[in-house]
Amino acid sequence: MITALAHRGYPGKYPENTLTAYRAAYELGFSHIEIDVQLSKDGVPILMHDITVNRMTNAKGFVKDFTFEELRKLKVGGTETIPTLKEALQFAKGKMKVAVELKQHGYLYPGLEEKALQVIEETGMMDSIYVNSFDHYSIRRMRELSDEIELGVIQHGATPGLFTFLKEIKASSLAVRIEYLTDEFVEECEAAGLQIVVWPVDKQWQFDIFRRYPNILCTTNKLEDFKRMYEEASFL
Repeated sequence: MITALAHRGYPGKYPENTLTAYRAAYELGFSHIEIDVQLSKDGVPILMHDITVNRMTNAKGFVKDFTFEELRKLKVGGTETIPTLKEALQFAKGKMKVAVELKQHGYLYPGLEEKALQVIEETGMMDSIYVNSFDHYSIRRMRELSDEIELGVIQHGATPGLFTFLKEIKASSLAVRIEYLTDEFVEECEAAGLQIVVWPVDKQWQFDIFRRYPNILCTTNKLEDFKRMYEEASFL
């Protein structure tokens, strides 16, 4: 098994954030998938990275302005449909760990956190997921909703003041870009009991940084390249 996060599934070969992409990542041997969650107009958590459907579908507009039924009729990459969070978690159950990224932007999706938590609980995936976001208010809201759920935050850079917040919300992970890894930063994260998650690890120089810190969890878009580097480094 390749212990790493398949970012949005298998984006190099299949439309991102689709069940086909996640199934392919599983078949290639990856342990984790990363999924992006937004909310339809009628409150259904669905998978899409952008706040609009423009890039990935045959339509235009904000995700929040489409009902789930309307979103379901769209084609992703010309062939795929937009999956729900429930469908993604049902696929991964018993197979893979899941990083659930909430694509909250301030008050763009009122109720996103509650709806996502409800699906996670209903699918019995509480022990196989962690929820994170660039919107740290969203993650704090998740902690207010649940004492048990595993949480992390995504940070553009390495910020010392963030550790106080991470302790406050009882976070278990911190995701940063690979360029921000230093011995000092890694030591501080380990002392705080945090799992470091880095992105992207798509190229050899990025993989070489990761090799210095084998306890780190990588996120990759280039699944076949990562698998090759992983095997050459004798991790398997």
